[in-house]
Amino acid sequence: MSEETLSEARTRRDAAWARMNGQVDALRTGLAERSIPTRIKDAAMDHVIDTVDEAKAIAKDNIPVIGGTLALLAAWFFRRPLLRLFKNRFASAEEADEDVT
Repeated sequence: MSEETLSEARTRRDAAWARMNGQVDALRTGLAERSIPTRIKDAAMDHVIDTVDEAKAIAKDNIPVIGGTLALLAAWFFRRPLLRLFKNRFASAEEADEDVT
C-alpha cells in the first residue's frame, strides 16, 4: 500500500470513529434525559390513549348498538328472576280466571 492510500484509509477510519463516538455520546445524553423503561412506559401510554380515543369515537357513533347490547346482557343475567316473575304473573291471572267461572 502506498503512503497516500494508507493516509486516506486512516482519515476515513478516524472520520468513521468520530461519527460513531458522536452517536454514542448522543445516545448516552438521550438515555440520561429519559431512561429506556421511561421511554417504553411513555410509548405504551401513547398507544393506550390513542386506543381509548378511538374507542370513544366508535362508541359515540354507535350509541344505540351499545345500549341494546347492554340491555340484552342485563336481561340475560337476570333471566331467572324475570322468568319467575312472568310465571307468577301469568299463573295468578290463570288462577283468577278459573275462580270466576
